[in-house]
Amino acid sequence: MVIEMMKNQIENTEKSSRILSIDVFKGFSITLMTFVNSLASFENVPAWTKHAGDYGITYVDLIAPFFIFMLALNFTLSFKKRVEKYGRKKAYLRFLRRYFIFIVIGLVLFLDVDVNTFVVRWGTLQVLGTAGLIHLSIAEMKSFFRLFIGTVLLIIHQIMLMTDLSFMIYDGIEGGLIGSLSWASMMIFSSVITDAVWNEKKWTHFFLGGLIFIFSGVITGVFFGISRAYMSLPYVLISVGASSLIYYIIHLIFDITSVKWEMIQREKILSSSGKNAFSLYIIHLLLISIEYELIPLDIEWLIILSVAIVNVIVILIIGFYMDKYHFYLII
Repeated sequence: MVIEMMKNQIENTEKSSRILSIDVFKGFSITLMTFVNSLASFENVPAWTKHAGDYGITYVDLIAPFFIFMLALNFTLSFKKRVEKYGRKKAYLRFLRRYFIFIVIGLVLFLDVDVNTFVVRWGTLQVLGTAGLIHLSIAEMKSFFRLFIGTVLLIIHQIMLMTDLSFMIYDGIEGGLIGSLSWASMMIFSSVITDAVWNEKKWTHFFLGGLIFIFSGVITGVFFGISRAYMSLPYVLISVGASSLIYYIIHLIFDITSVKWEMIQREKILSSSGKNAFSLYIIHLLLISIEYELIPLDIEWLIILSVAIVNVIVILIIGFYMDKYHFYLII
């Protein structure tokens, strides 16, 4: 694994080449994930802090898709530039390395080892890495063909849910290895929408595209059910649409409105954390793991809430100072 720790703003960390809304979206996503994951294993938490269950959807169910959408945004922005600057081979190798590192780090972090057991668990980083690898294999295809392939993968996964494989998908974390088909389709659909980063008329992709995906998810949900636990077809469609609309709102505020409001341009809380989203994701996992060892799982709700808020503040502060001193972890 090669990790570059840089004290200077170079490559894609240069201020002039960054899009504020993307950094804010990343920071928003890592903030939400920190808050929700801080509460996840405790017992006395209200329903609004949890996933929907077998069927249904809440804001908690949208956080992982935000990261998939973030990955697609990153790819759309940097892949084309890398091909032009370093050539196609080096560009592909860079992303291959990145996605494999996601998988390896995820496997190490979620490894369950003791005297009698050795269990390899699936998790968010493995999902991101696998989805990225599948998308990378078709990344340079036209939008229509990517949309078609993503649809085929999603339909195959939905058909699997009608067989005994559904039990394996349900029991697997994030849908397990089979569920990667569904996550990959989410990444592919997101990449079709994020092509608009290079387009002047972003609303046609991010706004209208988001609405179309949500509408399609709601309609198909009548027949197949909206389920994150099963990674169902409607869930994927709604998640892509919601991610697109949320990003579009952030784009309007931080890229469009900020032209008139200098205060918005100087935003340094979410955007700073967004520049180090991967580092902060790892840090928040380590922070939460330590707390779970020290704090009783049946502790009172107000204390749990306080811990979650403190965790968010800590992550945002770390992100702010990493950005202030131009310290970025790039894989």
